[in-house]
Amino acid sequence: MFGMSKQSEELVKKYKTGIDFLKERGYYHRILSEIYYLIIYLDHQGIVNLLSENFFSDIQGVFLIFVRDDLRHIFEEMQKNSEKNLAKYLKSPATNLIILHRCTTNIQYQVKSILRMPQIKDRPLKSRYLEFVSRKLNGEIQEYYRILTDNYKKYFRKKFSATGNPGRTISLECLRRLTSDYDDHFTGVAEQFVNLAMALKFVRDLFQKEMEIRIRQHISAIFNDQQKLNKLIEYFINDLKRTIIQMTIRQSQNGRSFEWIEVRLQEFLKGERFQKLLKKVIFQTFSIMQNKKGIHENLGTRVY
Repeated sequence: MFGMSKQSEELVKKYKTGIDFLKERGYYHRILSEIYYLIIYLDHQGIVNLLSENFFSDIQGVFLIFVRDDLRHIFEEMQKNSEKNLAKYLKSPATNLIILHRCTTNIQYQVKSILRMPQIKDRPLKSRYLEFVSRKLNGEIQEYYRILTDNYKKYFRKKFSATGNPGRTISLECLRRLTSDYDDHFTGVAEQFVNLAMALKFVRDLFQKEMEIRIRQHISAIFNDQQKLNKLIEYFINDLKRTIIQMTIRQSQNGRSFEWIEVRLQEFLKGERFQKLLKKVIFQTFSIMQNKKGIHENLGTRVY
């Protein structure tokens, strides 16, 4: 029997009425088990690959901004100074690269990012039982709607057929009858719609929370040695930064304008060769870390 994680137990209080709704119909415990079995078979290598894809996407996106913004200041400094000091320019602060390092070494950020990826967010999962529950609840919705429609007609027929002149006065008895009529005709069935909505939100949030926990389990080994991960991320960022600045220095010496250099560097970062090779190195490195074998020295070889 599937038991909710501690992180998911807080949902029980938040969606109590929805859970009671599911329990009354005998769906609750089976739905928990169904969610468990849908999630447990997530492909391990597939999740590591998604982590690699997300990591590459972050690197590419941030360095495109680096080329557009930060590199311009470096280029202008090069124009003022005839001595092209690579070490000096490598030390130039870049806020976006600092943020990139913090995000890529943060497991919570990575898990949330993977959850938003189409491969997870739009992942089709087959469940005959959940299809069955959906059909049953759709039938209930139609019945609630029918009752609400009939009660709506009854309520207004009663109002139009009421005797006496209501005038513009009000009394305690008038309010009592009014609230009683609302309860009799609308409140009960309206509560069923609310309970059904709470049940649906509970299933949605539980599924997402358990999916998040499962993804974290798949990639946690990579983040266990934070010191090693920090060095790895620093290498990727610094090596690419060095490559871009070296290319800028060479083209600057050839008399190229910054606009020309910017376009070529953007083409380089978006190029198929760069993407293919860097993705491969990232995935291989993460796979090795996941298997707790350490990082091979040859993975430090530049791939650009």
